Amino acid sequence: MDIGLFGGSFNPPHTAHCIVAETVRDQFGLDAIWWVPSHRPPHKGEAELAHSAHRLAMTERVTDAHPAFETCDIEIRREGVSYTVDTLRALQDEQPETSFQLIIGSDSLRDFGTWHCPDEIIERVPIIVYKRPGAISSVVDPRYANQVRFADAPLLEIAGTEIRARHRKGRSIRYFVPEPVRAYIEEHDLYPGAA
Repeated sequence: MDIGLFGGSFNPPHTAHCIVAETVRDQFGLDAIWWVPSHRPPHKGEAELAHSAHRLAMTERVTDAHPAFETCDIEIRREGVSYTVDTLRALQDEQPETSFQLIIGSDSLRDFGTWHCPDEIIERVPIIVYKRPGAISSVVDPRYANQVRFADAPLLEIAGTEIRARHRKGRSIRYFVPEPVRAYIEEHDLYPGAA
């Protein structure tokens, strides 16, 4: 089985995530995309980070709508800082017959050398890169070039930062996020405006 691992804070999961995941699944003929919400992302601050239980629940609402999408809660269960290499080690130990590929944005590719154990990650799995606004270069560190492929996903300027800001201001986030995610945000009063 060929599985794409799509990690992120998913704070919240949004429409661009869905389009990237489906484009990658289709382009590379993957059997499934496992969305992996991080417990605590190593490269992001926690100031605006919704609790991991909420981010997991929102991600499940997205993946429930697609037969080839699944939510993998391994990083939420593990707690602590979510290092990709730890996730890969655990999943490959649990499922040695599964072929995993890592899906990352071009901004993450640019910073990949600063990740925890990047050389081990690249030895363990190939990487599929999708373009992110502000980081659309396809320049790859020569050490990793043979393991990197690029997705033909459209460049969508939708980001969790923008969605949270819109919501705090009382502006509509409809179509920025899937409807079940929008309903969940409203129901649980996530990303409230300033008092």
